[in-house]
Amino acid sequence: MAKILEAARFVDMKTECSYRYVNSKTEYFREHSHDYYEIFIMLDGEAMHSVNGERVRLSPMDAVFIRATDTHNYEKINDSQFSFLNLTFTRATLDAIFDYLAEGYPKRALMNSTLSPTVSLSFEQYSVLEHEMERIRAISPEDSKKRKTAIRTLLIKLFSDVFYGYKSNGTEAPEWLLLLIEKMKSEMLFREGIKKMSEVSGKSREHLARSLKKHLGKSSSEFINELRLNYIANMLRNSNHKILDIILDSGFNTVSYATSLFAKQYGMNMSEYRESYNT
Repeated sequence: MAKILEAARFVDMKTECSYRYVNSKTEYFREHSHDYYEIFIMLDGEAMHSVNGERVRLSPMDAVFIRATDTHNYEKINDSQFSFLNLTFTRATLDAIFDYLAEGYPKRALMNSTLSPTVSLSFEQYSVLEHEMERIRAISPEDSKKRKTAIRTLLIKLFSDVFYGYKSNGTEAPEWLLLLIEKMKSEMLFREGIKKMSEVSGKSREHLARSLKKHLGKSSSEFINELRLNYIANMLRNSNHKILDIILDSGFNTVSYATSLFAKQYGMNMSEYRESYNT
């Protein structure tokens, strides 16, 4: 029977969240579950993660969210060593984070999936993690208030930036596509369109188009145009810039095409849309 680890022992109850660096050289692993939650990030080496009856191979920069309902263990591969950063936190902390991220956050996919949600960090995300941990390690262990804020800040970044795109069904988008979707939200990129998206992805236009259709149900142009229309709608609502300038800044080269797509999407023209939010 799996051992149940308790928050009172493995989580700092003053802050309701803790961190610990774990090295397989000096750690004894056994199958267990918790009455708390954790995220662990692989730092070095590879390991086999046994979770809920399945085995998943983990590599550096893999991040795993362990729910209180999960039963898991770590196994060496060919007797090789590995290490990871372990972030533990209470249900109250998790609820506070989900409340902060609000109803639009896909917590159902994270909480109800059969396996523990596992996502590979990008180099940018891993760099952010390292920077945040440097800040946390610089805080006095006696300063529980600052430590609580710093660890919660890191947890929010992990949930909002790393686990946000997680899918729990059998048609998960590949990691490269999830990263691309996030990158393309940059105005500098979606303005340049499909050619730039293909360059950023490192995939051919054909492969990119097939992947978008399979996992998002959209063509490449539909995906780009949606980002551009979102930009236009936000600028109409939240700026006094001229409509023509907003259209051109969004990346559309043809004003009539942009206005036609906008009217189809929002059921009114751009002037009417702006007026409806400024009266």
